[in-house]
Amino acid sequence: MSIKITGITEDALASASSSSGAPLGAIPAGSYNATIFDVKQEEVRSGPNEGKPRLNVQFRISGGQYENRRVFAYIALYVAGDFWKTQSFFKALGYDMKSGDFEVPEGTELMGKAVGVRVKVGKDQNGEDRNEVAGFDKATADSLLSSMGATPASEVWV
Repeated sequence: MSIKITGITEDALASASSSSGAPLGAIPAGSYNATIFDVKQEEVRSGPNEGKPRLNVQFRISGGQYENRRVFAYIALYVAGDFWKTQSFFKALGYDMKSGDFEVPEGTELMGKAVGVRVKVGKDQNGEDRNEVAGFDKATADSLLSSMGATPASEVWV
């Protein structure tokens, strides 16, 4: 089946070429309300922890100027030097980690949960700014409402 697009103007072509594929750039460092948008379980690919399990988590910023932007974090599913980040992540989501074993929730159980993310700006391998999640906090009331699809009162009552 062949489909023809008609009515393409020079303005439409210029607009498409100037906005498509343009990187959004890093959001400023700070604390943001977010929801867990995607979770993938994978293995560390290199280094001393190669082959160990981790979560690759995508967070969607909820509310404010950067609403719907994404930031990412790896969450180690093993005890190592950066285990504080694993503890912080699960604690912010309301899970209680104690000595002994911890049953990691399924990714589907985590998706859509509200969480506060502390974002910093670092550099990628090309020297360009990129966001890094530096920590986690419990979600604020507005973040919880937003994760359920509700409009927070702070955005309605002026």
